[in-house]
Amino acid sequence: KLCLSQMDPSSPPFLLAKLTPLHSEQLLQGLNLLRQQRELCDVVLRVGEAKIHAHKVVLASISPYFKAMFTGNLSEKENAEVEFQCVDEAALRAIVEYAYTGSVFISQDTVESLLPAANLLQVKLVLKECCAFLESQLEPGNCIGISRFAETYGCRELYLAAGKFICRNFEDVCRTEEFLELTHSELDEIVSNDCLNVVSEETVFHALESWIKYDVRERQKYLAQLLHCVRLPLLSVKFLTRLYEANHLIRDDHTCKHLLNEALKYHFMPEHRLSHQSVLLTRPRCAPKVLCAVGGKAGLFACLESMEMYFPQNDSWIGLAPLSIPRYEFGICVLEQKIYVLGGIATHVCQGISYRKHESSVECWDPDTNTWSSLERMFESRSTLGTAVLAGELYALGGYDGQSYLRSVEKYIPKVKEWQLVAPMSRTRSCFAAAVLDGMIYAIGGYGPAHMNRCVLGSPSRALW
Repeated sequence: KLCLSQMDPSSPPFLLAKLTPLHSEQLLQGLNLLRQQRELCDVVLRVGEAKIHAHKVVLASISPYFKAMFTGNLSEKENAEVEFQCVDEAALRAIVEYAYTGSVFISQDTVESLLPAANLLQVKLVLKECCAFLESQLEPGNCIGISRFAETYGCRELYLAAGKFICRNFEDVCRTEEFLELTHSELDEIVSNDCLNVVSEETVFHALESWIKYDVRERQKYLAQLLHCVRLPLLSVKFLTRLYEANHLIRDDHTCKHLLNEALKYHFMPEHRLSHQSVLLTRPRCAPKVLCAVGGKAGLFACLESMEMYFPQNDSWIGLAPLSIPRYEFGICVLEQKIYVLGGIATHVCQGISYRKHESSVECWDPDTNTWSSLERMFESRSTLGTAVLAGELYALGGYDGQSYLRSVEKYIPKVKEWQLVAPMSRTRSCFAAAVLDGMIYAIGGYGPAHMNRCVLGSPSRALW
């Protein structure tokens, strides 16, 4: 008999040994060995002539489908053999193998039968891995097929991933056989997407044209419906004119001709640009790289209100909604995909007399509607100011109010739609650069009233510069 009375009293009198990883592995290995040797098996899964031996408790532990089958009021509860007619034999074997080993082999050859089986049998981890595998295999030539496959079996994340891939790679996808075999409703959904990544709307039109010509007799009737999805006003006048002259399918259709005329009106009759229909048809898609030119001066005296968007991919410009008032020397920045214009010098007209004024007004451009809206005014009028975006808030720094240089700083909080004064800069500053790095705002160079070659940094959270 062991004598434990002389043990160190500070030592605990017991030990709880945690052998979970080793025990789990040993348990799986033991159960799998029993299956392979067909010992204690209490169910046979039959697919055609093939028979797969297993243990009900193991299958029920990884599948709600099997659990309901073996514990509910179904006949299979008492049966020693269960027949499957809608499951592929190899897929069922793979799922049983997974139940006993925790591993499953997924390849291009097996996933098409394995995913439906995992979906039917509610084996979530296998289903998740099948979806992840298919997502990793996405390419222009198969993404539409994978999207349909995901929709059929309710794999929402895979369906969304395939949809994003189609939009992101549309210029390559639209040249594939799968694209030409889309139904008109599937095509409508794709080309209506705001996030379609195209250099210009010409790509979208040519894609629709190719789809129509693939089966003209059957698909011509969908032309007008699909043409509604093309942002025609974003096409050049030259392209629209050539389109009317060269495409008899459009020329012979009353609705199509009307759409072309409306697009031309957008170019030649600017007063119609803010109509509801024009806003929808001129809303830019989510281009990955664009530049915007807003307001400014033309020469010494002319003050601009216009806004243009530049597409580097095809070296082209398009006109967008103008500012509410012409202005220059303002601050400009982007916050949550919207463009903000702050202060500046604006041109006003009173009783026929034009004059210029330093502004405290703020405007915001929404790309979804191609419209400008006025926001709460800043505390101070500012031109040649610095702007920065930090932690979802917009900062206006320094500048010139028409009489004196400023060192004050204020921030705009979109959630409450108001401005708040924050800690001022250490000295007055205008005509400078502002930038954000690692949670700090940097004010670089500038004038106020002497030229500066120094950089100061501020921490809004600490209220100091």
